[in-house]
Amino acid sequence: MIGRISGVVDYISEDHIIIDVGGVGYIVYVTQITISNSPKLGEKISLFTELIVKEDLLQLVGFISPVEREWYKLLTSVQGVGSKAALALLGQIPIQVLSRAILLEDSTTITSAQGIGPKIAKRLVVELKGKVPNMIKIQSKSETALDNLSNSPTSQTYEISQQKIDQEFSRNDVSQIEIDAISGLINLGYTQLNASQVVAKVINDSREELVVEDIIRLSLKKLVVKG
Repeated sequence: MIGRISGVVDYISEDHIIIDVGGVGYIVYVTQITISNSPKLGEKISLFTELIVKEDLLQLVGFISPVEREWYKLLTSVQGVGSKAALALLGQIPIQVLSRAILLEDSTTITSAQGIGPKIAKRLVVELKGKVPNMIKIQSKSETALDNLSNSPTSQTYEISQQKIDQEFSRNDVSQIEIDAISGLINLGYTQLNASQVVAKVINDSREELVVEDIIRLSLKKLVVKG
């Protein structure tokens, strides 16, 4: 299994790049957002990868982070969602927005990705709604590990800037606040799924920037009414 590949950008296409590793060029399929933020030809790059092995196919798919790779694996676990569809989802919908859309059963947001129809969107919601809370926890742990890794000169040279990608998506990174609010509700006795769903709704409905205390307070109001 090839879990990560580092080398020099040799070629950039619409849906893949070629990375030269010691004279061998590896074709790596990536999202459009990764393409637009890739280093220039001749510059160094490092991507996390997933190797797809089928009878008639041997393909590498590349990701900017372990979280993106885990989401790719989760999305492709749903029947009817292939590699191309998963990359379209990850390349056109920020992970935070995608996770909330699934939790809130918001099929419209999911179908905004190219090639994703209503039937597939509904299937994603039904099959993944209960798995998204665990993905949020995985994201928290992974981001902490990457923050530690980012202090090394090697990672600064090779990694595609996550901040640059966030700016292109025009969104604020509220993941840690969201995670802390979910954790607070779980400590109050609510299930992980219920906590994740109500926090997603509070953040999605709010037009103002919220702190953890605000999210928990508003979430409790919704949970009381629901109960």
